[in-house]
Amino acid sequence: MQGEARLPPACVSKVLDDEDLLSEIIVRVGFPTSLVRAAAVCRRWLSHASDGAFLRRFRELHPPRLLGFYIAERDYPASERFFPMLHLPPELAAVVRRASFRPDAYDGAHAHVVGCSNGSVLTHRASFCLDTFKLVFARHRPLCYERGMRMTILPGLKLRTSPGSIYNWTQLFSKQEEDGWSYFYLTVKDIMDAPGVLLYVYMLQNGDDVWRLHLTLASDLHAWKSPKGVLFDNKIYLAADDAILILDLTASILSTIQLPQGVSFDLSGTTMLSRADDGSVLYLIHIKELQLQIWLHNGGNWLLVDTVCLSEMCANFLEDEPTADIRINHVGDYNEFVFLEMGRCVLYLDVKNRTLRKVYKMTADEYYLGDIYPFMMSWPPIFPTLSPARFAFCPFGDLYGLLVEFT
Repeated sequence: MQGEARLPPACVSKVLDDEDLLSEIIVRVGFPTSLVRAAAVCRRWLSHASDGAFLRRFRELHPPRLLGFYIAERDYPASERFFPMLHLPPELAAVVRRASFRPDAYDGAHAHVVGCSNGSVLTHRASFCLDTFKLVFARHRPLCYERGMRMTILPGLKLRTSPGSIYNWTQLFSKQEEDGWSYFYLTVKDIMDAPGVLLYVYMLQNGDDVWRLHLTLASDLHAWKSPKGVLFDNKIYLAADDAILILDLTASILSTIQLPQGVSFDLSGTTMLSRADDGSVLYLIHIKELQLQIWLHNGGNWLLVDTVCLSEMCANFLEDEPTADIRINHVGDYNEFVFLEMGRCVLYLDVKNRTLRKVYKMTADEYYLGDIYPFMMSWPPIFPTLSPARFAFCPFGDLYGLLVEFT
């Protein structure tokens, strides 16, 4: 290009032949999609891009991005809609355009979206016959372009009902292992004329062809259907009356954590649990009078680590929507973002950058908003397999600008 400074080939070769400099260049490509293209150049670049220490650093510099979110109706008939995030970088916007975000139907039936995790969408379809519920789950991969690879149907789970008891609520959890996924399905059952509830956890380990009852625990506290529970460190954390229930899936025991003073769970959606990205600690997000508080549970105590004042951010919305009923719909892992409901609007709060924007407004025929499930870019990226005949050729392409800036 006329007027553009071009580096001499010898200078480019000198930089790219230096292993340390090459890593510094590749780690700056910004997006996992660019990282995969860099890895496809040659085996040497693939070795750098797929190294464990390099990937950890890349993720710290460029955390997985939010591509959009589903709004899933809570009741039948099943209805879910995907909304891409506005103002995505061109490279990520192109990924969204190529993807298929409507979950594939199976057995000719539609299914409910019940969660998103690491580039996948989880759905379930339920049927009832006599005294038995049958649930069929599926994992959909919207970013997978090969139709036959986009969906995995999991073995069905049968739950029997009994007189005098009712399933209060249920929730599906997934856990990514080194060689695949494991799933945990929690059911909370009320027993008539009995205090508390019974909690059942069914497990489907990676490679299994049948669910099995993993544990059964009784609690005098009533677990809340909302907010959603979280799974990490092989423990399920649930909101209860005035505490947090902990179901230890390894030790098969039940314990509790008291809430911070002045914080409680209720059906109005003012409090929700979250977890750190690495699954090491528990967070609690609480909103009251346009003030969002982020609490960290550390060493048996609660520590207030951040407070976000929403009054100024909401100034643009105050004329149109009431703020008295503002509530939390979903919290991202490690508190990077929060989805809020205010009146008939959905607001997206970027906690780190302290920005708030409207991302959806309910239509006139919508009576209530469904559950929000954020869809994140998957991590780690899937790298190409290079054939032995592939030789070390370096098309500078997207990396040339970075090389110019770096040198």
